[in-house]
Amino acid sequence: MADIGNIVSNDRVIDILHPGTKEPLGIKVSIMHIDDDRMKKIKRKITDERLRLEQRGKNFKAEDLESNRSTLLFSAMTGWEWGKDADGDQNTFHGEIPDFDRRTVIAVLDEKPWFADQINEAISETEAFFSNSKPN
Repeated sequence: MADIGNIVSNDRVIDILHPGTKEPLGIKVSIMHIDDDRMKKIKRKITDERLRLEQRGKNFKAEDLESNRSTLLFSAMTGWEWGKDADGDQNTFHGEIPDFDRRTVIAVLDEKPWFADQINEAISETEAFFSNSKPN
C-alpha cells in the first residue's frame, strides 16, 4: 500500500528565457514550490499584514502588492547561476555578475518584470516539483 505522506516536492532548476525569443539566456534559477513547507512563514507574514491592514479599515496599495510579490519570489529561490549566453558572452546585470542576496535579487525582479514572471509561473507548476517523488 502506498503512503502518500511520503510524497514530497523537490527543488528544481529553471532556465531564464529571453522575453522576446524564448531562447535560454544562460541564467539558471533554483526554486522551490510555492506550497513548500519552507514558504509557509513568509506566506503567513504577508497574509497577517494584509489582515492587520483590513482590520484597521485600510487596504494594500499596489506598491505593497509588488513588494510582497518580489519578497515571495525571492523566498522561493534557493540560488542562481549567471552563465554565458549562446554567443559565449557572460551574462551580467548592469555590468556585474549579481550576488544572490535579497537586495540584489529583488532589484533584478523589480527592474525586469519578465524575469519575475518566469519565476512566478514556474513556482506554481506543481507537477514539475513532484516528477521524481513516488509514494512508498
